[in-house]
Amino acid sequence: MTRVLTRPRTILPQRSLTTPLAVQVERIRYFSTNNSAAEEHKVCWKCDHIVPQVDMHCSNDDCGAIQKVPKDINFFETLQAGLGENASEPIYDVDVKKLRLIFLRKQQQVHPDSYAQKSTEEYQLAQNQSSFLNKAYNTLKEPLARAQYMLALNGIEVSESESLEDPELLMEVMEVREQMEDCETEEDIEKLRLDNEEKIEHTASQLTKAFKSKDLEEAKALAVQLQYWDNIRRAIVDWAPGKRIELQH
Repeated sequence: MTRVLTRPRTILPQRSLTTPLAVQVERIRYFSTNNSAAEEHKVCWKCDHIVPQVDMHCSNDDCGAIQKVPKDINFFETLQAGLGENASEPIYDVDVKKLRLIFLRKQQQVHPDSYAQKSTEEYQLAQNQSSFLNKAYNTLKEPLARAQYMLALNGIEVSESESLEDPELLMEVMEVREQMEDCETEEDIEKLRLDNEEKIEHTASQLTKAFKSKDLEEAKALAVQLQYWDNIRRAIVDWAPGKRIELQH
């Protein structure tokens, strides 16, 4: 049967399938990576000792109090995942395994359970530090969230309503949706999953090049593409035989 291709409609990423990974962007104050927070210092709220801005605890051996989350620090510096002397310069090609090890070590140091017998203020600070570490890790570990965050550091937002402008990619997304609806077995959906993972990896590789060359326009376009592949990934996880796959359009 000959398939007639009509002009593809603009398809928006499915809102229900997309985790709003960039929502923290509006709530967190970012700083210029030319002025690293690690080069600054702060005064310990408990003993007035001067400590590096990035430190989570007071360096005074007689104090050691947990510190407030710095207002001007980025996720890369927090988890030592960036470039430069202070690991504060954003880089897209993150070593995720190393990132997890650093996250777990730091999370253990500020876990609220360890401060249950401390003062109310110290317990609250531990909760804040722990929450901030979780946000940093969950953002940097995911290709899409990492791209959105790096663009946000440069004042560029990638919203959930961003649409693809490439007709071929739009058609490809529509065809994948139809293929998902036609899947009858786990084996069928597994093939689509593997194909989609390849698309995610390929797009992530292109994002690495775009960010390295500081081509932010290209990086945003690729981030929009990645939103679609990520939507498909989530839809595959929720797949069930005969279930219709909806994409807003």
